[in-house]
Amino acid sequence: MFDGLTPVAKAAIWGHCAGFNRTARSASLNDHSPGRRHGDMGSADSGSIAQATAGSGKTQLALKLLDDGAALGQRCLYVCYNRPLADYISRIASPQVQVSNFHDLCVEHYLRRHGEPDFSSPEVFQAVEAAYVTDSAQFPQKYDLLLIDEGQDFEPDWVQALLGQLQDDGRFYLLEDPDQRLYPRDEFDLPDAVQICCFDNFRSPRMICQMIDALGLASVPIQGRGIYQGALPDVYVYAKDTQLLQQTAAAVQQLLENGFALDDIVVLAGRGFGKSVILQAEQIGAFSTRRFTGRYSARTGLPEWSDGQLRLESIYRYKGQSSPAVVLAELDFVDMTPQEKKKLFVGLTRASMALSLVMSAEAERAIAKVLA
Repeated sequence: MFDGLTPVAKAAIWGHCAGFNRTARSASLNDHSPGRRHGDMGSADSGSIAQATAGSGKTQLALKLLDDGAALGQRCLYVCYNRPLADYISRIASPQVQVSNFHDLCVEHYLRRHGEPDFSSPEVFQAVEAAYVTDSAQFPQKYDLLLIDEGQDFEPDWVQALLGQLQDDGRFYLLEDPDQRLYPRDEFDLPDAVQICCFDNFRSPRMICQMIDALGLASVPIQGRGIYQGALPDVYVYAKDTQLLQQTAAAVQQLLENGFALDDIVVLAGRGFGKSVILQAEQIGAFSTRRFTGRYSARTGLPEWSDGQLRLESIYRYKGQSSPAVVLAELDFVDMTPQEKKKLFVGLTRASMALSLVMSAEAERAIAKVLA
């Protein structure tokens, strides 16, 4: 199904990202950029926006900026959208850096200012974020450096609430990839910020990058800059949900036989938690599963996980992370809509070495139609 893919010839230049600073005014948005979101949020001349594709080095850039700031004794705040990404960054960044996802910041503020949130309510996170945004006008300007990651997933008023906490001479960096925008968001702009764009992928095998371009998943063709050629993914097709777990187990077993350890493999579900068969599975093949249970601690609001051997995640929650081997499962769609393209783009770019696809017969036909 994926024969005949050709490499792309176009790539944007990332530049010397670690050298971002307030005086780097000559940097400009690449001509092929999909553009910043509209709606002026006011002056932001102490900031930089890096609009870069998956695997381009945004995490390495973030760590460099944060670690350099911490070494200078600066007060640094890193904020992203997904909790799993915040957990990962907190393990590898300087301990002097404050790391959080946005909704954890909101919960912490609510606890200090308003009391215990009602985590049994389905609207609890909307309530805590509204309180944070409303109260942010009184927040002190205490940070020397603010870094917002997954900027494409932020609402404009969230960004404004965070920017207001920068000191007058503080700096901010916003990292984002519009091709990974999985949630509907209002658009905004930071017109005075330095903007740099990059479409070079250093993570994914080059064959996967060629596949992404052949399917037209990115707004601009990306180029694989990694040293590993890799191979096209193994494809496992299921006719109905009762076959889904069986085919997923077969994909995992083949990766194990290819030499990957179980800890190197993650299974990503194409459906969200409420509709997913994969994310409810206590067992896949011979292995118990380690997965988010859908519950949050009534005391802390933290997500609760099952104990198990094989990690399961959704495409949504695994954004910003990667694994040597990925089984992209539960791909089930009839047409390659813009939303399905973005989900597939996120999923395909999570693997650094090997990728397997577990898809419905309808999804296989939709992909084959694009490639025809």
